[in-house]
Amino acid sequence: MSLSKNTALKKATWLLFLALISGKLISQTSSDTLFFRNGSIILGEVKTIKLGVINFDPTDANDISVQLIKLKTISASKVIFRIETTADQVYYGRLIPALKQGFANIVTNRDTVEQEIEKISVLYPFKDAFLERFSGNATLGYTYTRSSKFGRVNFDLSATYLTRKDEMTFGAAGIYSVSDTAFSRDQEDVNFKYNYYLSPTWFLTAFISYQRNLELGISRRYQQGLGAGNKFITTRHIYGWLRTGVAINQQQSTDNVKSGTLTELFGQVQFNFFRFTVPKISLDFSQTFYYSLSQKDRIRNSGQTNLNWELVSDFNLNLGFYNNYDSKPPASAISTFDFGIIFGVSYKF
Repeated sequence: MSLSKNTALKKATWLLFLALISGKLISQTSSDTLFFRNGSIILGEVKTIKLGVINFDPTDANDISVQLIKLKTISASKVIFRIETTADQVYYGRLIPALKQGFANIVTNRDTVEQEIEKISVLYPFKDAFLERFSGNATLGYTYTRSSKFGRVNFDLSATYLTRKDEMTFGAAGIYSVSDTAFSRDQEDVNFKYNYYLSPTWFLTAFISYQRNLELGISRRYQQGLGAGNKFITTRHIYGWLRTGVAINQQQSTDNVKSGTLTELFGQVQFNFFRFTVPKISLDFSQTFYYSLSQKDRIRNSGQTNLNWELVSDFNLNLGFYNNYDSKPPASAISTFDFGIIFGVSYKF
């Protein structure tokens, strides 16, 4: 009986403690709170949770990254968050402390859900302001060889806009050769992609794009596509997507031969690998395959692999590898296969 009373007393004390700390103090300071398993408490602002690590801005201190396994509970009720779990669930709500160690309560506009903290894969503020729903990064790189007086400039820009059901992504990239006497637009890629989520994992997709690749003899290619996809992996360290559908394109070769309208089936696989403890490293891998319905036995492939290492907050060192293949390129093509390695520094916004 005494053991039962002791357990009840501990729960009552913990509940009163949470009520005092997360209720009175947090309401006065408008601060989020991290409660650690060792009894420590930090006030500040929850920035994001990504794959096992919470990024937190403590009051009067620099940002910190904490492994979720070290937390007893969380209080973050200032803003509404978009919360994804490893069980492919998506919530929009605020976080309040839970009595159960290692859990937090998600308060939505419908109910309150008790959620294990370690099984939150992604969390970020879901703000009402239009501009605050944007995120992305910009990369710039340059290489130069003195012996040939030859330089190459590369850039990569991407921006994503999110709502509860919609995801819109804009991307632009280019590689340019520069010498004392010439300037060459070797590669260009501009695209816009729209995903509409039917569920936390299934989505419909549509895209339009412009491409240029002198190595494969493409002066310009315009492409439009429709399809469907699935986010089939969501763990603390890996994301995985599959997309498939139909695309049509119109291309012009470097010797000004136009192809007319070509129809292709496409399939894409994409993986994102994350490590958010020091050093902070992420690896993005994407490969897209095309099978022509208009030209017999024509198969195309394009891919990109990027390794990012965070130097300081929001600035990354970027190492990228790209590959392109066309089994039946235009007659003016130099090769059926193109690849390269690019370096740059990127800024995340």
